[in-house]
Amino acid sequence: MSAEQLSSYRVHVSREDRSWVAHVQGLPAGATEVDHLEELDLEVRDLIAGLADREPDSFRIDWRYLQGDVEYTRPVEELRHWAAESKQAAANAERARREIITTLRSAGLSQRAIAEVIGTSHQRVAQLMAEAS
Repeated sequence: MSAEQLSSYRVHVSREDRSWVAHVQGLPAGATEVDHLEELDLEVRDLIAGLADREPDSFRIDWRYLQGDVEYTRPVEELRHWAAESKQAAANAERARREIITTLRSAGLSQRAIAEVIGTSHQRVAQLMAEAS
């Protein structure tokens, strides 16, 4: 089943006292709480799966972050998007850095010359070369 065909549950998340509380819209008894926000996805999936007799990966969750009258879903999603993009960009840069080091080393350039090309110290080039070996 594609992501477009999966059923969706809207979940409202808020901070109450020292817990993150999630209310699954349209499911009686569809509420849970956790101490740490990163625990919420697993906990809510287990809750929905149990109440709706579904597999935890057989539905989408439409998260909505609210505190009182303030909804902050869009900035949370935007931050998560850019954090993921940043992580991917860093991985791509590291892969390119290692490739250029290997290429330039096989072309006979010194560690100092390679360091100039990639904008780092020759000691860091030596570390990267050692890690690659």
